[in-house]
Amino acid sequence: MLAIWESIKVFVKGMIMGAANVFPISSGTVSLVLGVFERFINAINSLRIKNFKLLFKGEFTEFGRRTDFRFFIVIVLGLLAGMVLTSIFLKQTLVSYKVYTWSFFIGLIIASVIYVMKNIDKVSAKNILLVVAGMVLSFFLSIKSNPYPNESFFYLFLCGIIGATGMVVPGVSGSHLMLLMGNYELIVTKGIPWLTKASTFMDGVKILLPFVLGALVSIIMFSHLLAWLMREYRDSTLSVLAGFMLGSLPVVYPWKVPGESTYLFSLPSWNTELLLAVVMAGLGFAAVFILELMARHTKKKQQERLLNPKPKRQKKHRKHSKHGRKTKKN
Repeated sequence: MLAIWESIKVFVKGMIMGAANVFPISSGTVSLVLGVFERFINAINSLRIKNFKLLFKGEFTEFGRRTDFRFFIVIVLGLLAGMVLTSIFLKQTLVSYKVYTWSFFIGLIIASVIYVMKNIDKVSAKNILLVVAGMVLSFFLSIKSNPYPNESFFYLFLCGIIGATGMVVPGVSGSHLMLLMGNYELIVTKGIPWLTKASTFMDGVKILLPFVLGALVSIIMFSHLLAWLMREYRDSTLSVLAGFMLGSLPVVYPWKVPGESTYLFSLPSWNTELLLAVVMAGLGFAAVFILELMARHTKKKQQERLLNPKPKRQKKHRKHSKHGRKTKKN
């Protein structure tokens, strides 16, 4: 019964991560808040060929112990369920409340950029140049008019590789990067919801199959590269990522229309719509800020447990006489 309850809790946490993965917010940060980030990364890194060889030898118990496979399967199933349910919801909001949804995304992205930049330990000329370089490159890519998504197998595979980075790097949003690549709406508001209907199921598979394959490659293989970059060149990596995120804000700017080569941007009118858009942006910003506080609190608690482990309670032994009776105190 306890194992079932633990699996349900892991599944729910996976659903929350999946929902975050659909929004331009880092599911890596969310997994930190939920207290499963390290275990998730360790489970991914344990999926190695030498461990899979145990399956062919029939050593299933040892395979499960070395890979934490039950946890990995349950959290991935929860993640997929969260992505599907959230995508169905977003499909409606992006049609009915487009300005407010994109404004909410702007708040999420700005707060995420601040979060990433706060994690840069040393402010140097090199890191500033990397931020500016990433921002300029991302800006020119994001203003390019691309109203038609790219449905080619290779490009969707690439989207999967890049989109999955948000699960292994706290502060970085895979959905935000997909927005920059132009395939966010194709995958989130079309591909995933299409799986829920028999008439469009195969269309959804055609879009999501290469994306999922790319995501698996990213999670299993790219996570090692990202871990190495974050370990050896942490500040430089975060600087480039922050620049890319900041420079791609035009992608989610609500008041634009596609032109011949670039988007045509316009200033909004001072009306109720603008006021509500600002409120939604503020809510998006606040959501990331609250998540950051929760992640910091969770991390502090984990460090305290490591430094000050709870002492094991020792069972009290009662004194007995030679005849096995309890000795009485005089």
